[in-house]
Amino acid sequence: MKPTPLLTGWTCRHLGDTAPGKAVTLPHDAMLAEPRTAISAGGTNTGWYEGYDYEYQRTLTVPENELADTHILEFEGVYHNAEVWLNGQKAAFRPYGYTNFYVDCAPYLHAGENELRVIARNADQPNSRWYSGAGIYRPVQLWKARGAHITLNGVKIRTLSLQPAIVEVRVKTTAPGTVRLTVDDLPAMQQESDGEAVFTLTLDNARLWTPETPNLYTCRVSFADDEVTETFGVRKVEWGTDGFLLNGKRYIIQGACIHHDNGLLGAVCDPDAVARKVRLLKENGYNAIRSAHNPCSKALLTECDRQGVLVMDEYIDHWYIHKTEHDYVDYFNDWWHQDLTDMVEKDYNHPCV
Repeated sequence: MKPTPLLTGWTCRHLGDTAPGKAVTLPHDAMLAEPRTAISAGGTNTGWYEGYDYEYQRTLTVPENELADTHILEFEGVYHNAEVWLNGQKAAFRPYGYTNFYVDCAPYLHAGENELRVIARNADQPNSRWYSGAGIYRPVQLWKARGAHITLNGVKIRTLSLQPAIVEVRVKTTAPGTVRLTVDDLPAMQQESDGEAVFTLTLDNARLWTPETPNLYTCRVSFADDEVTETFGVRKVEWGTDGFLLNGKRYIIQGACIHHDNGLLGAVCDPDAVARKVRLLKENGYNAIRSAHNPCSKALLTECDRQGVLVMDEYIDHWYIHKTEHDYVDYFNDWWHQDLTDMVEKDYNHPCV
């Protein structure tokens, strides 16, 4: 499936306002524009910003000849209790403010202009023990495919062994057909698929991924008219009485806990700011981070892969006992399985995790 970023053409306003929304570019932290007052219910946890609910709007143009294509919206993070409306119909609800989620647009689209509205709530203060930001603070993209294609997140890569270095690549497709695969300069491979193809590759003189040598490979998979590119690292993780082992070597984890925000930039997921954050940690002797206390962005994982930083991929801050009055506890029992599924799907191929 081919992604189209949906970062421009948006407006944002307080939910319920009748005045036109303000033009914004995603990612966008709506909370940063709010007043800070001594009576803010979020208090010190959220920097004394007042909490509001927001409505984002934009249009999606779908030509008549593309109406039958697959259209899936991906939201990497909306804080929080997000509602997605297409042409006046509620297409999705996702309460967790830190997870990526997907919306199948097929039941709601028509040819021509389509109205897309996203509601993000943050008036239910206090709802966080740290600065959460608000709104669509991570990227949005529209995944499209025509006919048979590789499913979204349909390429899974894992290391089976190191000596010799053997890697497994699983590819899920929406129909039977021929799947073709290349990894860097290795000879191309192909296999007939009945919906899933499994390749086993032996990499001679493999360049292993470690914090000191964060070597990455590029895997390209094609099927019908679709193509997917994934990066991966060859590495093996173990733990036990000898502690944490990476590629058979004991590692002392020298880590830091980091939140999703970027300081004065707020919750906006800016790739340059994320890269800088990882670089500064690495330069100061850290070899690991913990994503406190929620699933981290794709941008962070990409930088940790590239710069060589291990990631403790954390899901949540609590279980069944509230830490703030309006935190995620009330939704946790109904949504934890879907949250974890989407987190694993997103993060599976990253060697840093």
